[in-house]
Amino acid sequence: MDIRSELERANLGLRHWVVVVLLGLVTLFDGYDTFAPSYVIPYAIKQWHLPPSQAGLLVSSGLVGFMIGSLLVGLIADRIGRKKTLIAGLLIACFFDLMIALQARDFTAFVSLRLLAGLGLGMLLPLCVTLINEFAPRRHTNLLVGMIMIGWSSGGILAAVLGLVLAPTYGWPALFWVDGAALVLALLALAVLRESPRFLALKGLQPQLRKVMTWLVPERATLYADATFTTTEDVRHKGSISRLLEPQVRGSTLIVWFCAACSLFVIFGLSSWVPQTMIQRGESIGSSFAFGALLQFMAVLGGIGCGWAADRFERRGVMAVSWAMTAAAIAGLALVNGHLTNIIFISVAGFFLMGAQPVLNNFTAGLYDTEIKSTGVGVELGVGRMGGILGPYIVGWLKQLYPGSLAMFSAMALSVALCAMAVLALRGSKSAHQPTEKLAGT
Repeated sequence: MDIRSELERANLGLRHWVVVVLLGLVTLFDGYDTFAPSYVIPYAIKQWHLPPSQAGLLVSSGLVGFMIGSLLVGLIADRIGRKKTLIAGLLIACFFDLMIALQARDFTAFVSLRLLAGLGLGMLLPLCVTLINEFAPRRHTNLLVGMIMIGWSSGGILAAVLGLVLAPTYGWPALFWVDGAALVLALLALAVLRESPRFLALKGLQPQLRKVMTWLVPERATLYADATFTTTEDVRHKGSISRLLEPQVRGSTLIVWFCAACSLFVIFGLSSWVPQTMIQRGESIGSSFAFGALLQFMAVLGGIGCGWAADRFERRGVMAVSWAMTAAAIAGLALVNGHLTNIIFISVAGFFLMGAQPVLNNFTAGLYDTEIKSTGVGVELGVGRMGGILGPYIVGWLKQLYPGSLAMFSAMALSVALCAMAVLALRGSKSAHQPTEKLAGT
């Protein structure tokens, strides 16, 4: 039996949803831990007497580790497996987050420990995207990736809520005690999650593969009991970053890297500085933290909406429209300051900006074959994290050099406008079509 055909013909069943829910919990932890430092900034600026440019490093330091973890995860997961690497990422992030709660009592300690925690965090999102693409039928992957990204955005909402509830009473370290829940999540993944069937097929591990396929599609258990699975993937070459730049995919690879960097520059720049910026625009601290929660709540809706659209329409068009709408909304924030207009523009930006990102991640996964899929998604997110790292830091500098919010919002609007134009270039790229068709088995 061809493993690709078996996975593609399967209907979404209970076990597919088990995988989706578990990965949604992983991205919930990832999103919470990613955005929690944004709600440390208002306290750290006062406690450690930080200028805005330095305060941005509270977020950017974790993203440096995230970038390194994202770049390494594919090379590791394409060799030892997705499940082991996912559990390792959870444990690394959990350990160093608890160390932040215990030991980070000055700026240097916080930044150092956040960098190390980021190494584990950087492994999680690429693996979640890869696992959805390797378990689920391709016709559903955009929507399912959008659904697991609900966890990531919900984690951002949780960070805002706990930032408002816990930090004033127990201090900002309480935000990182919550991350101890990742230990329970790692144990749950160990007990429930199965290894990727495509990975097992690529490695020729037939007994394990038969067990996973029987678990995933129990109605075909009898057929799978003695089956030998084959794969059309390239089993001669191991995953490597150099393969992402082969002629047939080079153009698409460079474009998705550029879009990831610009998109994440805005995602992390906006998410990190919305609470502090809204305080400076006249909002109360409670209202300002609520704007951070609103941004992430709209991201939940955007993940579903854009994922649904991407499964039905041309994905590059969905991304281009989403980024154009984001640019318009952020330009509105730059030009107008009012409570109602802030709500409207933040809502539109959150929906389309965050909604486009999972479509881009899933589009990237579809470009590559199984043996380099984790590498492809990991490097895309790793390169993107370079933009994410610069986002909080550059925005901090812009706020320091140009008081107010005009400069920061103008820079963000320009960045997503460039994303919208760049992704349209994929229409003329032959490599944008061929690998996707190959993956779909057509």
